[in-house]
Amino acid sequence: MQNVNAKEGEQRSSTEKLNNHRFLQICQCFSFKMNCRSRRIAHMTVMDELVSAICGAAVVLVCESEYSSLKLFKRKQTPFFFACQFSIWSTALETALNASMYFVIGLRALPMFIVIFIIQCVGYISYPMMMLLRLRFVRYFPETVMYIPIVLGVIFTALKYFWIHWALTDTNHHIYFLIVLPITTVVLAVQNMIINIFFIVTATKRYDSIIHVKSVIIVNIIVIILECIKIVIELLVVDKWVIAPAIFVIAQIKVRLEIEILSYITQTVREHTISG
Repeated sequence: MQNVNAKEGEQRSSTEKLNNHRFLQICQCFSFKMNCRSRRIAHMTVMDELVSAICGAAVVLVCESEYSSLKLFKRKQTPFFFACQFSIWSTALETALNASMYFVIGLRALPMFIVIFIIQCVGYISYPMMMLLRLRFVRYFPETVMYIPIVLGVIFTALKYFWIHWALTDTNHHIYFLIVLPITTVVLAVQNMIINIFFIVTATKRYDSIIHVKSVIIVNIIVIILECIKIVIELLVVDKWVIAPAIFVIAQIKVRLEIEILSYITQTVREHTISG
């Protein structure tokens, strides 16, 4: 009887130890899950606040750009004015729609993607067209050059098909993010930087004696730096939903700086005409 009681006592103690060990494991697992959840919620809260701040900056930029554009252009029927307006509102709408898709996941559907890509196509075309039009202030070039942004914009917008296919089916991730996106980002950025560098060289040679040219060159350099930052962000950041509003705000900043460059050029051309 004593041996039986001793065995039963050992079994009970081992059972209690096992139960205690399992209870501790469950508590640790629950604590780990709660910590992960709290970290995830904190991360989401920070990103939500960041995207909200980006949207606020986008509203300020579009208001300021529109006011400067309306103040700068005396004639509202010129191609330059329309290119400027398309650039301002395409980048603003891109920021708004992508921010909406970030906060409301249900909006990530085919009709919204198509609308965004049409607006992106307008931005791909209008912004470099605006730069080429102001380049004609300082140097003449054939009108066929103006068709290059149109061709590139249509081609890279058509390649967004692979992005839509991935977003709807969650397949062929590598085709868009490893091939199409890097090529699109680099080619469009290089196109814009070439125009800016060509403008800097031309303005330095022909209008070096006019003081406003120095301001124009500085702003052009800032735009080139923004292009480089955009390339780095798009190629290195993994979460594309988060960086999309930031990318489009950078585009809005570039449009605002482009309007500032145009105001400097207008003053420079007027002074050059008066002195000549």
